[in-house]
Amino acid sequence: MLGMNDDKKAQAQIEGLATLLVLDDEIKKLSNLREFGFFTTNETHRLIPYHTACLWQRRGYVGQMILAQSGVAEIDAHAPSNQWLVEFIGKIQQTDNAKIIHKVNLAELEGDDNENFFPKAVLWCPFLNKSNELSGGLLFFRETDFTQSEIKMITWLIASYQYTWQILNKHKLKPSWKKVKEHHLRIGVTFFIIAILLFPIRLSVLGTATVVPKDPVLINAPLHGVIKTFAVKPGQYVHANQLLLSFDKTDLIADKEVNQKNFQLTEAKLRTAVNGSFDNKEARFEIPILQAQLNIDKAHVDYTNALLAKADVFSPSAGVVVFDSKEDWIGQPVETGTRILVIADPKNVQLRVMLPIANMIQLEVGAKGDFF
Repeated sequence: MLGMNDDKKAQAQIEGLATLLVLDDEIKKLSNLREFGFFTTNETHRLIPYHTACLWQRRGYVGQMILAQSGVAEIDAHAPSNQWLVEFIGKIQQTDNAKIIHKVNLAELEGDDNENFFPKAVLWCPFLNKSNELSGGLLFFRETDFTQSEIKMITWLIASYQYTWQILNKHKLKPSWKKVKEHHLRIGVTFFIIAILLFPIRLSVLGTATVVPKDPVLINAPLHGVIKTFAVKPGQYVHANQLLLSFDKTDLIADKEVNQKNFQLTEAKLRTAVNGSFDNKEARFEIPILQAQLNIDKAHVDYTNALLAKADVFSPSAGVVVFDSKEDWIGQPVETGTRILVIADPKNVQLRVMLPIANMIQLEVGAKGDFF
């Protein structure tokens, strides 16, 4: 039984060393910090298991910042978990063993409040620069404690990570003659920009423009009905009180005839009741009722006549008729208040220009433009 356990342990060590060699070879092929961050926080899981891995960097007076996190495409610096993580890294940097790989006990950090953002078991893996100063590192979180064999393997891998980290963060010194050349170039560019600012430059953009009436007269549907005919064409000049369009009057004429007959019938009944009221007491009581009914019937007749008068729409002023097409309106039912057309004054127009958001520029009052 012991022999089988020893064989499994040896097999695990061999697999770990093989993974270590593969990771060491792949890390050397990375070309930028973004690739480095993704690789170190995600691919290290092939060597040791963990819940979350974070890559951080120390940037002078700015302090530390999170560059990458396992399973996360973009880092949100304002997320509560990342803000806590930045503070947590700052506390570890103040400890005596901040420059060595070691396990961190959250309970040992006074005033620390994890708020269950990450598991309790933490492995601190710092990166040092050539001056042996702390420049960044990796943090690994998981539920169970890290074993000594895992820490030993990760130590070998961190050495390879640190070498690549130093190369990717290395700032190449430029020769002095290049610095002098760049200095003169900056001065020349500065004077060139100042010279340009002395001369006004006209900004121009292209956009879709439409001539639209300014303060047009709106012609809305005066009643609920169906448009039967148009007496004008789009773009036609009309005079005041000229017929524009007509609604279908078939239903209105029928309603008028019915209301007129009801009015005449009620009027006849009222006349009969008045004549018979001298001899018939009951007929005398019907007179007020018939008078009220006669008023109602007369109101119906007047209302129908008013609608018939509105069925023909006339132009309130002179101008150009603006609407889409006759075919779009003829035979179509419209509600009261629906805009049908507008009457525009040819001498009172304006230009409406539609620009994409990317081409928006600030214009002053009186700015000139070309319309074509």
